Amino acid sequence: MNRTVLRLDRALLALAGLVLVVVGATALLWTTGTLAELFDGVPDAIDTTATQDAVAQPWWPYAAGAVAVLLAVVALWWMLAHLPARSVPEQDLPGSTRTMRLRISRDAVANATAHAAQQIPSVHRATATLHDEGPELVLSLVVTVDPATDLPALAARLDRLLADAATVLPDDRLRSRTTLRIRSSRRPDRAARVA
Repeated sequence: MNRTVLRLDRALLALAGLVLVVVGATALLWTTGTLAELFDGVPDAIDTTATQDAVAQPWWPYAAGAVAVLLAVVALWWMLAHLPARSVPEQDLPGSTRTMRLRISRDAVANATAHAAQQIPSVHRATATLHDEGPELVLSLVVTVDPATDLPALAARLDRLLADAATVLPDDRLRSRTTLRIRSSRRPDRAARVA
């Protein structure tokens, strides 16, 4: 989900809230008779004859079906627009202009981070991904280590490594998530979140 969809969400939510408040207040004033006191010509009852006539027309089912299909298409687009964008191949860098764009490969940043983590002696395996999660850009690192690993020392080294990644990819939205897997020969790796 990108920022445009988020802004559209907020605008539509504000509009829907405003419409509900206005309709609710109008209905309350109308049922209490206050609306008739404030404005001339307010009817005592709502005339639904025109609506009943329209529903009785032979074209009504086709019009209702067309509106239903249109709403279904819009609803499907809306749901797809809210799916998280997991893979954006490149990231804009500060200093980009309309005529000159500076970009860096997200895969290159993730692969370099995983490679650097794998150079730590206690780390047996490391993988990293860089993806959007709503308004945030998340660098997700998964490392597998031995049970006897000095975890505070490892956390300090991983913190420095992630700080280096943030220097390479300066973005106010950048966050990191590190998952630690403890290697065991008797059972599958156990995962623990460390940052």
